[in-house]
Amino acid sequence: MLLGYSTAARICAVSEGVNKSGVSRPSAPFFADFEQRCPNLRRLHLSNANLKAPLPASVEFLALSESWLSPSGWPASRFDAESQTVTLPRLTEVELVGVKLRKGTMAALPASVERLKIRNTSLPENCFLRLSQSDPADQAVVSASRLAEIDLSDSSQLTSLDAYNITKAWPHVTTIKLNRCINAFSSPHVLHIHNNLDGVEVLEANDVWLCDRYIRRFCRKFRTLRRLSVAGSQLNTHRAWSIVEKLTKLESLDVSGCRQLHRVAFFLFAKLKPTLRFLDVSDTNVDSGTVDVLRLWMPDCEVVH
Repeated sequence: MLLGYSTAARICAVSEGVNKSGVSRPSAPFFADFEQRCPNLRRLHLSNANLKAPLPASVEFLALSESWLSPSGWPASRFDAESQTVTLPRLTEVELVGVKLRKGTMAALPASVERLKIRNTSLPENCFLRLSQSDPADQAVVSASRLAEIDLSDSSQLTSLDAYNITKAWPHVTTIKLNRCINAFSSPHVLHIHNNLDGVEVLEANDVWLCDRYIRRFCRKFRTLRRLSVAGSQLNTHRAWSIVEKLTKLESLDVSGCRQLHRVAFFLFAKLKPTLRFLDVSDTNVDSGTVDVLRLWMPDCEVVH
């Protein structure tokens, strides 16, 4: 096992070895008294681990790679019977890369988590199923979830069903990132990703192929969007019109690298003048004269060329 600590044990990196069969060594004994040994731990990076025992409640950032994760591995909330109150762990940000999720793992995600990043991690439906719903305190924690941002970018294994399951589990997120998630957009079922998302304000779908049907559906459902980035997504004039017509609250729009846009499409963006404050048209076919006109028409908008 390779273990590293920072000053005052606030940061820790752990990498476990494997036995001859390639299976991670049991990590439960190591983590059982982790909180007593590292009471001030804030950031924890784990690789090649088999996480079953609860992490210290002090951990604020967890990065887990090439590992196994069980529901019991999350920092636990604590119920004070005398005061009848629930104290949440401090964990606010989680990154999972190449992690195997056991049944109920995502359902047990601490309600304190605000940002969740997942890459190359399979999301079977059973990982969203709760193992037990008998604890009233636990139910209170679940209903108070603070998760606001889900980043699924660069997940080559992500399917439309995975994306559907995760957005169904947390329909209240305000930021969702699907950059370079090609497989997630390879099936018509991608249209169901956002059926439960009514308050999304930030959407990133860079470097993916978005056909007319996808764009129309996104624009119809995501009318609350304030920031949209579709850089390198082969946006054309017809799809640009859908954005301008439906997303009337946009404050930031990134269409950089969209070389299929014609000159007239860029003038369409001027219809967003009342709210738009940032427009990135770099690495496109737009000419400097058109950019000058846009800047004249939208003096309150920063146009990047």
